[in-house]
Amino acid sequence: MEYQGSCHCGRVRFSFRSPEIRTGARCNCSLCVRRAAVLSPTYIPAADFTPHHDPDDLGTYLWNEKVLGNYFCKTCGTFTYIADGENGKDGYRVNLGCVEGLDTLALDIRVIDGRSVKLVEAPR
Repeated sequence: MEYQGSCHCGRVRFSFRSPEIRTGARCNCSLCVRRAAVLSPTYIPAADFTPHHDPDDLGTYLWNEKVLGNYFCKTCGTFTYIADGENGKDGYRVNLGCVEGLDTLALDIRVIDGRSVKLVEAPR
């Protein structure tokens, strides 16, 4: 299926191809608990994802081992998607609350145990 997504104010837009989304995921790591987003159940391959066209509209928070780019709209602050690896080469995980026509409250949700993942300190 083809999906369209946007931030709250509509400035940041993205699209992706995926099998029909029937489930979502929530992560219990310290970042995800604070933002309470429902994520796509798996990573979407980079070939199936079209990120927002203007990087100047996006803020990025690098998380984990500085390879997870958490993107958000600089205007309204909505977290939109995660890019895994440099420029999403390993795939994207989407904030399903940004996907048009998708009711995140109706999805079966599984929990990702991100809290137990050992983080490696970056060299200084």
